[in-house]
Amino acid sequence: MNYALLLLAGSSKRFKQKTPKQFYLINGRPLYYYPLKALEASEDIDGIILLTNEDKVMEVYNFTNANHIQKIKAVIAGGASRNDTVKFGLNKLQEFIHDDDIVLIHDAARALLDKETIHTAISETKIKGATTFALRVYDTLVRAYPNYQVKEYVSRLDTFYLQTPQTFKYGLIKEAYQKNNGPTFDDTEIVYRLKKPVHLLKGKEHLFKVTRSEDVNKVMEALK
Repeated sequence: MNYALLLLAGSSKRFKQKTPKQFYLINGRPLYYYPLKALEASEDIDGIILLTNEDKVMEVYNFTNANHIQKIKAVIAGGASRNDTVKFGLNKLQEFIHDDDIVLIHDAARALLDKETIHTAISETKIKGATTFALRVYDTLVRAYPNYQVKEYVSRLDTFYLQTPQTFKYGLIKEAYQKNNGPTFDDTEIVYRLKKPVHLLKGKEHLFKVTRSEDVNKVMEALK
């Protein structure tokens, strides 16, 4: 069985709108509806858990009912951090998942998730155990001092931007979270700390993350 955690918690401070980005309306529907629709339509996904802000749980639950989303297993509150939110989702999955089952973790802010991407993530993870989509870096990278003076240049060789979905065998990601003892950038890093291999899948430009308000225009253009 294959399950998805769709993450729509957080305050979206960089979005600079009164409404958090995951709830920003596009064509009359909240942003999170679009990746949710892809998960619902995917033949590879058997169940979905939505993790959201505590004060949004009933709103999200009612929205999924009104829009006839059939694969919802639970709508629950996330935590104070992304790591906490995912951990809550993994704990909830324990009620109906096995260690060899697959869990796909996706940021709702990456609104243009599609069925082909989901299929690739699931099929590759069944073989490899832990995968993430990633785009190769082509721009020049630097590290800077607090005053924005260049501190050093970073080699682009073998450097990638990581995206979601990030997908795992449940037993692996569960063990990684149980043994993790500090904050991480994302879920693949937790598996990496366990000294288990994480495999990159060819990233896709349309899996960009809505971070600033102008990113909404790119989503709207893609949905035309």
